[in-house]
Amino acid sequence: MSANFFGAVGLNRVSFLREDARFINLAFNSPVAKFLVFQQGESYIDTSVKDKITLYVGDSQKVGHVVSKLSPHLETEKLRIDNSGASVTFLGLDDKTPGFSYKEKYHGIPYFAFDFKVNENTLIKQEDISFLDSLERIDRNTLFSIDNYWATLYSHAKMYLDWLGKYKYCPGCGSMIYPVHGGTKLQCSSTEDKDCSVRNARVNNVCFPRSDPVIIIAMTNEDYSKICLARSFRKHGDFVMYSTIAGFMEPGESIENACAREIWEETGVQCDVENVQLISSQPWPYPANLMIGCLGVVKFNGKDELIDLGHDPELMDAQWFDTEEIRNAMEAYNGDLLVSFRDDINFPGNTAIAHHLIDHVCKQHKRRQQKL
Repeated sequence: MSANFFGAVGLNRVSFLREDARFINLAFNSPVAKFLVFQQGESYIDTSVKDKITLYVGDSQKVGHVVSKLSPHLETEKLRIDNSGASVTFLGLDDKTPGFSYKEKYHGIPYFAFDFKVNENTLIKQEDISFLDSLERIDRNTLFSIDNYWATLYSHAKMYLDWLGKYKYCPGCGSMIYPVHGGTKLQCSSTEDKDCSVRNARVNNVCFPRSDPVIIIAMTNEDYSKICLARSFRKHGDFVMYSTIAGFMEPGESIENACAREIWEETGVQCDVENVQLISSQPWPYPANLMIGCLGVVKFNGKDELIDLGHDPELMDAQWFDTEEIRNAMEAYNGDLLVSFRDDINFPGNTAIAHHLIDHVCKQHKRRQQKL
């Protein structure tokens, strides 16, 4: 299976080097460093590239003045976005391209990301980022049409930048927190005389970014001839969308248990935990989810497959469709945002993991048919 959208192999994150302050400083100030630029939570398109949509990435010529202003404050409280006007995070090394070397062992082009939120009191001023005025902000439709390498880089940066901009105070004592380790962790600023459960923790005294696990499940029967898809009350433009069901995992819950629970709560269908299979996963930067794609095989015994939407009123409709019909629609799919089905019903396009889960059921059904 090819990588899901937002889930391609991206930069070498060299995560073990993040706490090396010398490495971060040298990489940040390298003349070959690249900077993915966001403002107020969104990035920009590079319109100079013809016949291909890519993200705008600044180099030392474009953002060098910003780098020189921020560089002395790396790993300090002054780099907090309220003080500096910029969240900064280290993304990794493009180790396929030479240019920067550290300890004669780690090579590549360093990539960082900025998210600017400036005002008259911040270190970075509006005039420092005036070069953004001529650029085009990316919208969601455009984002889903870019190459998966760039989509993955976008997702990586956005999740860290959103986290850095959102969390400003220590959950243990309320003191200010500030970015360390290249903007991939947050440090409590409280002093030794203040009792802080975060700073005084035995394991660590920093806050880490989080990913919220979401299970998303394609429901089928034992011979893959049926697939259950649902329509939510949420509007998707002016079209009708049927898709797989999904929900957040809860603390203390395994993936398999979460799938069985979510299937029953939303559709009333009974799926045994041992009949849940993990298929693939997808990072989803809205805001910081990890979509865990699963298959739930339901026994058709006159009872377990019966749909009852009366438990959790989240769905407008759920139906068992013939996989053969859905296969025909999937095979006719032309790569658009949506897969067109019958009666104006649509399925998600191939940038969504739901599409690949539906396709998985179709392929399993086709294999079984070929063996008959």
